[in-house]
Amino acid sequence: MSSTITFPRRGSDAHILVVEDEEPIRRSLARLLERAGYVCATASNAAEARQLLADGSFDLMLCDVTMPGESGFTLLAYVHDAHPDMAVIMVTAIDSPHTTEPATRHGAYGYILKPFDTNVILINVVGALRQRAERIALRSHESRSETDIESRVAEVCDLLDLLDEEDRARSSTREETARRAALVAEWRDPETASHLHRISAHSARLAILAGLASDEVETLRIASQLHDVGKVDIPEAILLKSRHLTEEERMIMQGHTETGFKMLEGADSPLRRVGSIVALSHHERFDGNGYPHGLVGDAIPLEGRIVAIADVYDALRSKRPYKRAYSQTESLEILRHRRRAQLDPELLDLFIGYLETAPNA
Repeated sequence: MSSTITFPRRGSDAHILVVEDEEPIRRSLARLLERAGYVCATASNAAEARQLLADGSFDLMLCDVTMPGESGFTLLAYVHDAHPDMAVIMVTAIDSPHTTEPATRHGAYGYILKPFDTNVILINVVGALRQRAERIALRSHESRSETDIESRVAEVCDLLDLLDEEDRARSSTREETARRAALVAEWRDPETASHLHRISAHSARLAILAGLASDEVETLRIASQLHDVGKVDIPEAILLKSRHLTEEERMIMQGHTETGFKMLEGADSPLRRVGSIVALSHHERFDGNGYPHGLVGDAIPLEGRIVAIADVYDALRSKRPYKRAYSQTESLEILRHRRRAQLDPELLDLFIGYLETAPNA
């Protein structure tokens, strides 16, 4: 073996199991790892390794592929199922797809070729332990996130029930309750409060231009703030992702429309009824290429068509992880190009006419 890189000692926090049938190699690996500060145990075959795994706790296993009796791959598959938090590096004298494919399939963190260089072993061990720690931390974060999401879903549902009561009583606090529900649902976006205010104002203005009665305008003004309430149960990793979503992630994101609808439907209050319509339909497109139901033209509820325009305009004017904020002139040009495709052309003409007279909108 060649001279080794000097690695910082790690004390007793990392326990390594070396499984190798050749005694000189087994002893040499254990000595190398112990000098690097790890705590080592050794086994000459899979049966001994299973017994050690049953009696103790290990962070990483270095395992030979070819051993008498049970193979290293069979032991790897067992560890993958029975000890999922343990990192495994396979050791083999044969470099071929027949080695890499089963190693990858059963969750090995890597494999080392014999005869091995001591630096390569230590680099692989350090890397595998780091990956293991990152995976455990990520799973812990996801678990906490799921618990937090469940708590926030319950909080939003409680606020929506309160909103139902307040709306039937025409309480002056109903708008505050609707906004609180929306803010709890979208707490991960620091711009949510400003976004809700703009959506509310633009939706109300467009509703007036479209000829809705004053009470309908007021209901839509408040209910429009609930358009994305269904985002409450979308994982943070998807919701805040700055790169393009995968197809699976995109489907999860699009599910917020139906989630919001289900959270809002079935109540007696006009606010929740209109909120459920808006939540479900504000991502439908006038040409039928929207979601969740691919509605075309006037089949999309008027409330959804109004909020869609307000939402698209505000998205254009706002900075996102994947885009800059566009000026009003740029935004109007983009809106004109989306006429008859994404947005109701008649409503859009009304809205653009309004914006042209309101330069700071």
